[in-house]
Amino acid sequence: MKHSEIGLHIRTYDDEGKSHSHDHHQLVLPLAGTLSLSVDTREGEVAQRRAAIIPAGIGHGYAATDDNRFLVADVPEGLAPALDKLPCFVDLDPALLHYVQFLHAQLQNGTESDFTQHQMLLLLIQLLQERHGSQLKLDRRVHAAKQFLDENFSRRLSLAETAAVAHLSIRQLNDLFRRQVGMTPHQYLTELRMKEAWRLLEPSGFSVQQVADAVGYSSLSAFSDRFRAHFGKAPSHFRRISK
Repeated sequence: MKHSEIGLHIRTYDDEGKSHSHDHHQLVLPLAGTLSLSVDTREGEVAQRRAAIIPAGIGHGYAATDDNRFLVADVPEGLAPALDKLPCFVDLDPALLHYVQFLHAQLQNGTESDFTQHQMLLLLIQLLQERHGSQLKLDRRVHAAKQFLDENFSRRLSLAETAAVAHLSIRQLNDLFRRQVGMTPHQYLTELRMKEAWRLLEPSGFSVQQVADAVGYSSLSAFSDRFRAHFGKAPSHFRRISK
C-alpha cells in the first residue's frame, strides 16, 4: 500500500513463521483465534482481549496455530506519529472490545466511505492513547503554539508567527514541539488542514477551490498536491463520491 493511505482489513494467518517490517504502523485486533507475535525483542500474543501495536519500521515475526481472524489497521506514520510511544501489547477493556466488533461489522457491511473509515480509525487510535499512553503534559509555550494552530489553521500562517506566539525561536519551537507532540508544528498544521479538507469535500457542495481556500491554501495546485500526498487520492476523488 502507499505510505499515505490508511486501511482496515480482515486477515487470517497460517502456522508458518514469517518475519517482515513495513513503513506504516499496524494495529492487530482480535476477532477469533490466537496470533503469536515477536515485535523487535518483545514476545506476546493477540487473542481475545489483547491487541498488538507494531510501530513503523520495526521487524516482527508472526505465526498462528488455529483457525483465526483478526482486524488489521494499517496506519501511516504521518497520521499517528505517537503510536510508537504505546506498548507493543495492550489489553482491551469492554468498551474497546465493543468498538472493535463495531469496526468489524462496518467493514463487513462495506457501506462506509473512505472518510468514515478514516475517522473511525482515528477514534480507535485516540481511545488507545487515552487508555495506554501517558498523559501528555505540554510545556506552556508548546500549548500556546498548538492552540494558535488549532484556532488559525484556516488562514495562511508562517512558522515565524507561530514561534512568536510561543516566545521561542523557530528552531526551539520545532525541537520542543516535536518532542512533546510527536510531530513538527508544520506537520501538525498540515494534519489539521487535511482532516478539515476531507470533511468539507465529501458531504458539502463546496468546490475543490473553495475547500482549498477554507483550509489556508491560496494555490489550488499546492492544495491538490498536498492532499494527494497525504491521503493517496486527489481531492476530486472525494468530490465525485459526494456527487
